[in-house]
Amino acid sequence: RNGIDADLDILRFAAYLAECLPFNIGSNIKWLDLPGTVEEFACLLTLQLDFRSEAEHLKRFNSNFADDDSVLFPQLINGYDAQGDILVETYCEGMPVASFARQHATSSPELCAKLCQTGVKTICKMIFDHNFIHGDLHPGNVLICPRTNKFILLDAGMVTEYDDSDHQRIVSILTSFIRMDGRRAGELMISDARMRTEEGSTYVSGSDCVILNEEAYIDKIEALTIKAMGPDFFLEHLGTYISYICNAASTHHVMMNPAFISAALAVKVQEGIALALDPKVEVWRIANPIILQTEFRRSFRKFWDRLIAGIFNTFPGNGNG
Repeated sequence: RNGIDADLDILRFAAYLAECLPFNIGSNIKWLDLPGTVEEFACLLTLQLDFRSEAEHLKRFNSNFADDDSVLFPQLINGYDAQGDILVETYCEGMPVASFARQHATSSPELCAKLCQTGVKTICKMIFDHNFIHGDLHPGNVLICPRTNKFILLDAGMVTEYDDSDHQRIVSILTSFIRMDGRRAGELMISDARMRTEEGSTYVSGSDCVILNEEAYIDKIEALTIKAMGPDFFLEHLGTYISYICNAASTHHVMMNPAFISAALAVKVQEGIALALDPKVEVWRIANPIILQTEFRRSFRKFWDRLIAGIFNTFPGNGNG
């Protein structure tokens, strides 16, 4: 743990130095909010160092997907309480998604298409419905059981959860990306950046907050969304996707939201899994019902809260005289 703390301090120092680089390099880098990104990574990594946190995450994931028999998380073993450096859980047998797809793409296309839908729905539920996202969705942690054809998600030590305001903004932006509406995504990212810089940023102030050529930035995000429709892009160029967004943010002075990066990676991994199983899939068609349900619930909850507040304020002594 001490070694990791030291490594995080080095990352913090490196983020600070990066923003001090000459020839306008540092002034452009600051729009990526590297210090904020390092702190977000530090929070995620700190959680992973304590297996008791992972045990709590597994309980919550299993509860969230208790009614979904197509997704499997390891279960905690009764009588073996998690310790800081010990976690006893069930063994889940599975194979990588890409390997499963290669074996079954020709012989069982219907099965692959069904699993494709399961994968998309699972990640969408985490992001849009549960607001509790697996933070380490690399291919080694996403398997398929060859016997039961269930999705298996391992290594739940890192999770992402947002407060209500951040979750609303992230959901709106990701919804636009999933629906391949790059212009709307760009507009929302500009709105998010402007709001956060106006609220007061440690790294950006004064005239520096002015976004340069908003229309050109939106055009770049739209162009990226169109390019990303190709099946090979998701699987082989995930890093390029994020780099492109970051470069556009630096060029046009659009302050990146660190929370968006982690959620965007989850979406891209989701799409990569889906396309590996079914290259013809239209992810937005699967995701849209979940997004609409979430939007309806959030709108209804806001309406209900306003209604209750209005009723409460009509009583004497509650603000209306």
